[in-house]
Amino acid sequence: MVKAHFENIRHNIIEELDKATEKIVVAVYWFTNQTLFQKLMTKLADGLKVELIIHNDYINNRETGLNFQDFIDKGGDFYFSNTFNPMHNKFCVIDNKILINGSYNWTYYAEDRNRENIMLIKDEQETINAFITEFDRLKSLTEKEDKIRPLTKFEVDEFNLLRARDYLANDIVFQAKATGNKEIIESAFQIAPENIEVQKTAFDLNLTKRYKLKHSIGSSLQHNKYLIIVPKDTYLPVNKTEFVKTVADNQTSSASTIHFGENPIASKNTKFADMKINGLPMKPAGEAKMKYHFTIDIYGNLRMEKFSLDNGVRQVINKKITELLEEEKE
Repeated sequence: MVKAHFENIRHNIIEELDKATEKIVVAVYWFTNQTLFQKLMTKLADGLKVELIIHNDYINNRETGLNFQDFIDKGGDFYFSNTFNPMHNKFCVIDNKILINGSYNWTYYAEDRNRENIMLIKDEQETINAFITEFDRLKSLTEKEDKIRPLTKFEVDEFNLLRARDYLANDIVFQAKATGNKEIIESAFQIAPENIEVQKTAFDLNLTKRYKLKHSIGSSLQHNKYLIIVPKDTYLPVNKTEFVKTVADNQTSSASTIHFGENPIASKNTKFADMKINGLPMKPAGEAKMKYHFTIDIYGNLRMEKFSLDNGVRQVINKKITELLEEEKE
């Protein structure tokens, strides 16, 4: 039995979830709807096995979003897809015998604004088994989450894959793969010059030259310690993050020096930049948090960003570091 729904989709999904007695698996790109979430939580409380895969971006993963940590703590199996393996499905399998599949994200926008659809499929076990197999494959592309760090509003653009410019750039990359025409790759990078993930995809598909770092790049810490942010021999493009905290009560600024080298003593490496952010919130030592976000594109353009996760104050420095790169010959 196959039945299409174009209206009252949330109601129809809940009606099927209510029938679950053993297991529910859900793979949706975006999930913000509290009613659907509470239904899953109720089923967890009833002793059912519930597994969930969503994408790790600010829409899903924020302080004001759904409490997926509570879902984990109550026994749910939870997985984030990421920018390297973005999961864009929208399906649910109930008790291995009911399949819900379609265009519908589990969001308020999908319910109240978009024109969406779902297909309710029963008694088609071969098709249902195929989706169960795909769900297991999707799980294998990520890791089960035990502790979620909600993204801050200052990280909202870091995991945004759906902007038209970025979508087109990715599409050109996969066109190059499908056609064997590497000459069009450069146009993809020009369309989305700041999107490191587009370059990373092209690199992973062996469509670009292979450059790597000759030295590690890192930041000084308290007591002249050295935090390596991008290790030696890392291939370009690079997208790395590290988190640090204040070391004193009521600390309102954070200064560091950026070096390349391998010595655990910062000052014994080669310094090439200074970073300082002011205006940190006055908190006890260790409670004000900051984030380093370093990217290096395939042309050797290093972008170093340090910002507060509490109020967004930041510094950005751009450097050309081609002298720190070496090409790997085939």
